[in-house]
Amino acid sequence: MGWRESTAVSPRLSVRPRSVFFLVLALAFVMLSCWSFADPLVSAPDEQAHIMRAYALDHGQLGRSTTPPSKVLENVTVPTSLYYTAIYPICWQTHDNIAASCSKPWPTSSAPATIAIYVDHYPPLYYLVVGTATYVSHERAGIYMMRLISGLMGAVMLALAAYAIARWSRRRSLYAGLVIALSPEAAFLSSSVNPGGFEIVTGICLWTLVAILALEHREDPPRHLVMLLGAVATVFVLIRGLSPLWLALAGASVLTLVGPRAMADLVVARRDLRIAGGVIVAATVVAVGWILTQGTLNILPVGAPVPKDDSTLAVLHIVTRYVQGWIRETVGILGWLDTELPHVVYLSWYAVVAAVVAVALVRGNWRERIVLASLCALNVIIPVALVTRQAKVLGVVWQGRDNLPLAVGAVIMALAIGGGPARSTSRRTLGVLDESLRRRVARIALVATIGVIALDDLASFYTNLRRYAVGRYGPKLFFLHAQGWSPPTGQFLTLLVYALATTAFGAVLATWIWFSPRPDDLR
Repeated sequence: MGWRESTAVSPRLSVRPRSVFFLVLALAFVMLSCWSFADPLVSAPDEQAHIMRAYALDHGQLGRSTTPPSKVLENVTVPTSLYYTAIYPICWQTHDNIAASCSKPWPTSSAPATIAIYVDHYPPLYYLVVGTATYVSHERAGIYMMRLISGLMGAVMLALAAYAIARWSRRRSLYAGLVIALSPEAAFLSSSVNPGGFEIVTGICLWTLVAILALEHREDPPRHLVMLLGAVATVFVLIRGLSPLWLALAGASVLTLVGPRAMADLVVARRDLRIAGGVIVAATVVAVGWILTQGTLNILPVGAPVPKDDSTLAVLHIVTRYVQGWIRETVGILGWLDTELPHVVYLSWYAVVAAVVAVALVRGNWRERIVLASLCALNVIIPVALVTRQAKVLGVVWQGRDNLPLAVGAVIMALAIGGGPARSTSRRTLGVLDESLRRRVARIALVATIGVIALDDLASFYTNLRRYAVGRYGPKLFFLHAQGWSPPTGQFLTLLVYALATTAFGAVLATWIWFSPRPDDLR
């Protein structure tokens, strides 16, 4: 890093992309590690099944059919210490005023136990990586290690996104996108053993790369940007059952912004684009092949029931009542949907997202507006359509986290579009504001937004830890007296480290936004 002179009023900070990568990697990993320790084991949705799936896959088990055969359930054999994950949270799960200290001691037995799990048909990539921790330990330490591996994978994706912004983007508003897109729900999931969390943070990286390429380098994308986008997209499509759908929408966004003819000309002229595209297509074929042959999209019928004799229109009306709750869940209803965050957290997140979308719709051109409006609409249309189609059989099984890989795309694209160069229509809309003042107002708004989101993150982390330590309505200063359940790293120390890391993360990104070079100062 280094300072350099500029014709602008404030000094400019030149930041090396490699430095950005390692600094964001370190801070993001510390933040996600704090979440990993602050949540009791198996406090994330379906974590027990994912833990056993990871162990089984890394130890050569592909699952065995249950008796009678099931389209979803398959038997795996795991040590008793991992089998206990299905029992451990039973006294506090879904009971937000019961502390996690009610659980019995964790067993250490290695005796084999057979259990039916419902995720054995999910894509294997994520499990193969996090399951390596079970070679070190298959007790509590091994599970925490799996969480840390998962958090490290997420931190790498966030760091790659920041690296791409520093190296190839003039739209430094994208730094704020890393903070806003990483909602409490995203941080909570990506720090647990759950492929959904890794899909979300990989989605943050994917959409950041998409925005940079399609909005800033559509005529001649840098070769390394193309290669990085190809690698991230390949990983992304192999994570979960709906990943190919989200990737297809990202691809459609690029095609719309660049233009079909211009994209075709680029692909014909650029060998690196053909190679990256071929790799992505090949990975997508593998992913879709697994999904179709293994029945990845088959799920247990555990959703809220709907009357089976209702018409499709009546079912649609029932399903739409859940939309508000799904939107709330994208911000964060943690645990097994038993830990709500302070009301102000939801309100501020809604306000921030609505503001950045509104600014983007005003400042963007028509193609940009179409893409952004479509992404926002599809975040509602796709869940409603999928759930309505299967509701009579499965019930209403969707959760807000399921479409977060698409929701983060809408947020990041809005920030990228809103942070672009002003057009003549935008100048007329802004009236007497000249370009220099507009930039300053934009920087102030982005830095203030990062501050608000950082405070929301701290409030969410505290609320979550308090819920497990002493129950939702327990003593507010529980951490001063080590009351109730405590994470392995201690209540006070975990809160302190998270507060410092979150503050540093926000401050670093705010600094890069405030002192970033003007667009005409960049290469």
